[in-house]
Amino acid sequence: MDKTKNLSGEDNSLQTLVTLEDLAEKKTKIYSRLLMDVALAKEMETLSMRHQKRRQALEKLLYGEPKTKKGDKEE
Repeated sequence: MDKTKNLSGEDNSLQTLVTLEDLAEKKTKIYSRLLMDVALAKEMETLSMRHQKRRQALEKLLYGEPKTKKGDKEE
Protein backbone atom coordinates (compact mmCIF):
# COMPACT_ATOMS: atom_id res chain seq x y z
CA MET A 1 0.00 0.00 0.00
CA ASP A 2 1.35 3.43 -0.93
CA LYS A 3 1.59 5.47 2.24
CA THR A 4 1.79 8.79 0.39
CA LYS A 5 -1.81 8.64 -0.91
CA ASN A 6 -4.84 10.12 0.92
CA LEU A 7 -2.84 12.30 3.31
CA SER A 8 -4.49 15.04 5.36
CA GLY A 9 -3.19 18.61 5.18
CA GLU A 10 -0.80 18.14 8.12
CA ASP A 11 0.36 14.79 6.79
CA ASN A 12 0.89 16.33 3.38
CA SER A 13 3.08 19.02 4.97
CA LEU A 14 5.08 16.35 6.80
CA GLN A 15 5.50 14.40 3.55
CA THR A 16 6.81 17.56 1.88
CA LEU A 17 9.34 18.00 4.69
CA VAL A 18 10.39 14.35 4.37
CA THR A 19 10.98 14.88 0.66
CA LEU A 20 13.01 18.05 1.26
CA GLU A 21 15.16 16.39 3.92
CA ASP A 22 15.74 13.45 1.59
CA LEU A 23 16.89 15.77 -1.19
CA ALA A 24 19.14 17.73 1.17
CA GLU A 25 20.63 14.46 2.44
CA LYS A 26 21.37 13.27 -1.10
CA LYS A 27 22.85 16.61 -2.15
CA THR A 28 25.18 16.91 0.84
CA LYS A 29 26.26 13.28 0.42
CA ILE A 30 27.21 13.97 -3.20
CA TYR A 31 29.11 17.12 -2.18
CA SER A 32 30.98 15.16 0.49
CA ARG A 33 32.28 12.81 -2.21
CA LEU A 34 33.17 15.49 -4.75
CA LEU A 35 34.89 18.11 -2.61
CA MET A 36 38.68 18.16 -2.68
CA ASP A 37 38.98 19.93 0.70
CA VAL A 38 39.00 17.06 3.21
CA ALA A 39 37.69 19.14 6.13
CA LEU A 40 34.82 20.51 4.06
CA ALA A 41 34.02 17.03 2.73
CA LYS A 42 33.79 15.73 6.31
CA GLU A 43 31.48 18.60 7.24
CA MET A 44 29.23 17.73 4.30
CA GLU A 45 29.13 14.08 5.42
CA THR A 46 28.17 15.21 8.94
CA LEU A 47 25.48 17.46 7.49
CA SER A 48 24.20 14.57 5.37
CA MET A 49 23.85 12.41 8.47
CA ARG A 50 21.91 15.20 10.23
CA HIS A 51 19.49 15.40 7.30
CA GLN A 52 19.10 11.61 7.42
CA LYS A 53 18.20 11.72 11.13
CA ARG A 54 15.71 14.55 10.55
CA ARG A 55 14.12 12.61 7.68
CA GLN A 56 13.81 9.53 9.88
CA ALA A 57 12.25 11.59 12.70
CA LEU A 58 9.72 13.09 10.29
CA GLU A 59 8.90 9.66 8.89
CA LYS A 60 8.34 8.40 12.42
CA LEU A 61 5.86 11.24 12.98
CA LEU A 62 4.15 10.57 9.67
CA TYR A 63 4.12 6.76 9.52
CA GLY A 64 4.77 5.68 13.11
CA GLU A 65 8.18 4.28 12.24
CA PRO A 66 10.88 5.42 9.83
CA LYS A 67 10.97 3.78 6.44
CA THR A 68 14.36 2.14 5.97
CA LYS A 69 16.31 3.07 2.89
CA LYS A 70 19.29 1.31 1.45
CA GLY A 71 22.36 2.99 2.88
CA ASP A 72 20.70 4.34 6.03
CA LYS A 73 23.01 4.08 9.00
CA GLU A 74 21.77 2.58 12.24
CA GLU A 75 21.80 4.81 15.33
